[in-house]
Parts: sequence; structure tokens; C-alpha cells
Amino acid sequence: MSWRSGVRTSLLYLVSIVAGFALAYMLVAFVVFPAGVVPRDVKVPNVNGLTYEEAAQRLAQSGFKAEQGEQRYDNSAPKLTVLDQSPEPGAREGVGSTVTLIVSAGQRIVTVPTVTGMTRIEAQVLLEKDGFDVGDVGETNSDAPAGTVVSTRPAAGAQVSVPSTISLVLSRGPAAATLQMPGLIGRDIESARLVLTQLGVRDVQVTYDPFATSPQGSVVGQTPVPGATILPGASVPQEIEAWFGFGFGS
Repeated sequence: MSWRSGVRTSLLYLVSIVAGFALAYMLVAFVVFPAGVVPRDVKVPNVNGLTYEEAAQRLAQSGFKAEQGEQRYDNSAPKLTVLDQSPEPGAREGVGSTVTLIVSAGQRIVTVPTVTGMTRIEAQVLLEKDGFDVGDVGETNSDAPAGTVVSTRPAAGAQVSVPSTISLVLSRGPAAATLQMPGLIGRDIESARLVLTQLGVRDVQVTYDPFATSPQGSVVGQTPVPGATILPGASVPQEIEAWFGFGFGS
């Protein structure tokens, strides 16, 4: 046998031995101890409602890695509380896989905008754009044009969480001025009419008293009585009366 034949034979033996060891290792690894070679699939635990740190610890105990995903505003969940997770709880994933956690950003705090001077519709559009709901709508007398917003509850500039409800107070216009009924007894008819016209009374009903003893054409009685409250522009044909004497007196 030449030296070349000997080398060739030795190489064949060496390859056979290495191949045998490799085959034996694979049989032991995959059949006897498969967990050491093939990753195990385990159930993803439910970590919703936990803080991010608590969730990361729980996942690590099960062989998973935690990764923080997006933050979402939530009025009921404290900041960094887990709102959702991917993969979902109960899914089977390989040990060492990453679980993405969606966490709470806490309450969204917004400044109440200024809507005074706007109409109800304009104010509602702006408030809803900022995440608010429009609640009760009241009215009050104001020098502002009727139907425009004069105030809000909470007031403009307040810091509140959204969604929240904002109440509006609208102007019904200026309050009607009230006047007192003057004393007309003893005045002549034209003078009495002039006074009432200047007060804004639009209609005056006049009756005559044939038994009055006052000078002819003078007022001997009136309704409402002096000092009573009247409204400018009122039409009170049944409430304002004047009686005139026919000269039976001096």
C-alpha cells in the first residue's frame, strides 16, 4: 500500500467518526433534550392593567421581552398602565419573543377656549373640535347681542381633562328698563298724553266722567296709579285711563 492510499483511508475513517459523533449529538439533542435546541412555544401572559414595569417583570418570568409601544390618552387608566398588548394574551410564542405593550398617557388636559361673542353654533363647533361636549345652555340679560355667548362653565382658560362637558350662557339682550307711572291728575289731556308718550307708552284709552267737578279737560283719575311700574313701549289700552271734567266745577 502506498502512502497515498494510507492517507486516503485515514481520511475516510476520520470523516466516518466525525459524522457518527454529529449524528449521535443530534439524536440526543432533538430526542432526549429537545428544549435545549428547539425553542419552546409558551402562552403569552395577560399583563393588561399592570404598570409597564410590572408587566415587563411578568413577561420576563415567562421568558418574553417587553417593548413599549405607543401611548394613548385615557381618563380612567393612570399613566404608563398597560392598555393593550401584542401578541394577545394566550397566544403561543417562542421563548425570547418580544411583546409590545400599549400604555396609557394619562388624562389629556386641555385649556377651555374663549368662545364669548360667538353664536351658539360657532361655539359648539370650536368646543367639539377641541374634544369637549356642549352641555346645558342658559340665558341671561346682557349688553351683548342676543344669542351670543357671554360666559362658559368652566370658564375660558381653565385646565380640564377631555372629554368634558362645557355649559354655555347666552345673552338674551339688555334687560328692559322699568319706569314709574307719573301722577297725571290735574293735568290737561294734551299734557298728560305728552308725558305718557315720552315714557314710551304707545296707547292711551281716555274716558270721560260727566260728574267730575274739576275744570273741563283736566285729568281726574288714572290707571295704573301713580308710582306703579310700567314698561317702555307698552301698549296698555285697558290699563291707562283718564277722566275729564266737563266744567261742572269752578
